[in-house]
Amino acid sequence: MPDKRRPDRHAKPPAPKTDPMLRNLKGFVVEEIEATGLASPVAPPSGSHHTPRSRWRGWPTVRAVFVTLGLVAIIASAALVTRGLWPSDETRLLAVAWEMWTRADWLVPRFNGVVEPLAPLFFWVVHLGWRVLGEVEWWPRLVPVLFTLGSMLLTARIAVLLWPGQPVLARHLPLVLVGSFSVALSAVLFSLHSAVAFFTLLVVHALLWRWRTRDHRVWLWMGIAFGLGLLASGSVILLYVLPVALLAPMWGHRQPTVPWKYWYADLFKALVLAGVIFALWALPAIGRGGLTALLPVVTAPWTGLALDLLPADRPWWWLLFLLPWLAFPWSLWPLPWLRLWHIRRKPIGNGLGFCLLWATTVIAIFSFLPVRQPQMLLPVAPAFFLVVGWLLLDDRHEDHDHSRLASAITFPLLLLGGALAILPGVPRIPYLPEFLWSLSPFVGVTLILVGVAIGWMPIPALTTRVLNMAVTVTVLTALGLLALGWQLQPHYELAKPARLIAQAQEQGQLVAHVGQYSGEYHFAGRLRAPLELLTPQQVAAWSAANPRGLLVSHDSAWSPRVKDGAPLLEQPFGEETLRLWPVAALTVSD
Repeated sequence: MPDKRRPDRHAKPPAPKTDPMLRNLKGFVVEEIEATGLASPVAPPSGSHHTPRSRWRGWPTVRAVFVTLGLVAIIASAALVTRGLWPSDETRLLAVAWEMWTRADWLVPRFNGVVEPLAPLFFWVVHLGWRVLGEVEWWPRLVPVLFTLGSMLLTARIAVLLWPGQPVLARHLPLVLVGSFSVALSAVLFSLHSAVAFFTLLVVHALLWRWRTRDHRVWLWMGIAFGLGLLASGSVILLYVLPVALLAPMWGHRQPTVPWKYWYADLFKALVLAGVIFALWALPAIGRGGLTALLPVVTAPWTGLALDLLPADRPWWWLLFLLPWLAFPWSLWPLPWLRLWHIRRKPIGNGLGFCLLWATTVIAIFSFLPVRQPQMLLPVAPAFFLVVGWLLLDDRHEDHDHSRLASAITFPLLLLGGALAILPGVPRIPYLPEFLWSLSPFVGVTLILVGVAIGWMPIPALTTRVLNMAVTVTVLTALGLLALGWQLQPHYELAKPARLIAQAQEQGQLVAHVGQYSGEYHFAGRLRAPLELLTPQQVAAWSAANPRGLLVSHDSAWSPRVKDGAPLLEQPFGEETLRLWPVAALTVSD
């Protein structure tokens, strides 16, 4: 007879009594959760043929690509809308491309009729666009943007080779690059450096591909990449890539690979192939332009990459001083530094070792060259962004908590804002940019307020923080370009003087420029003939020999004595006044 005192384990427990109001409230909450889509997915009922939809595996990558393209498009649009090409560096390069185009000379770059010691590939890309789209100005200005996008793609591919199995890192590295002011600004500057950076990364990708896959056939692609790099930058690309390639046993020792003698044999074969590719251009070009004029492409290629906008004679440590500014604002974020300190005792892996050795050798070499300017670091800048992205997004660093306030950017913003607020009241410090002393103290106060606001906000996931940084830098860069363009572009209008110069040449008049000429009128006026360049002492003799001629001058270079009449054109140009003088309006003694 069963014991009535022991409960039957098969019996159902009595249902608890629930208040009707609580039951209704519970049903309402469940319905609201299901309606807003916050409920967790449940298994389909038995017998159902419907399976839950799974998100496409490649969607995060596609989304990251479109976000990067959108951010770069915002920066490029801000530059295209508000300004044209400004002297002296941008107008000079475009004049070289235009003169090659009008001469139908694809071999020898010339500026105002004189051979320029520049590699030709960048200008070939400009010519290719003109052949398809016509002689438009916006295409040359898009060429650096396209090279920058290519550099972002190559940096992501390099991350895959250095740290395989980290898709989040490779996916977000383009955002790290576009979130840097140096990369964002260089993308809209019409210069050769975007092409040099792209082909440097192309060669680096080929080197790492050879190292990772141990495929002997990769030397062929490596040689083509080297050859294109020589055509884009001259021999300077060897300074960017060859040291880290020769020191491969120092950074690639942890990866099982073929014996290093085969590595160096493949590297030698690639350099021979690159030399053949370069000679296919160099030998005919030297025959047409002369060995003396084109020899600097091989012996001193960094002189062709120097910008007139920036001083070149800096102390040897100048490039080291520029490093934090090159990686700004990522260098301001404490989290990468804290994680780097956290792993200081661990062995240096292949990826970190490669980036450190690559950057160190390039900076050491360029510190002893005569030209030390910020753009020289752009081809090696991805080494720093690769390390920053690895420290932030590699899942092996998740044990170092990123949600602490000390790892946020709050305190650096407070320090930077305080420094900018008091900087106008302290004496001028050499080597720091002069514009810092012209900033209003309210800029520093604004940074302090932003830092306080960030400190009160909840800290999101790291990928979201990287995206927020990229968006912030994009917005600030676009606003800066818009403000700068609207303020300065009226002082650099070239359409009217260039049109008058072109009309004078079409009518058979000789046109001379007094003082330094930076190619301002070549493309703007679609000129078909070079301008004669005169010093102030040569003006009188030239005027006497060309009574129907036209003189172009800036008041800082030459101020004539007027016999009668007025200049054909007078307008502000930068901080000077531009004038076009018919020789008939001048005294011959001038």
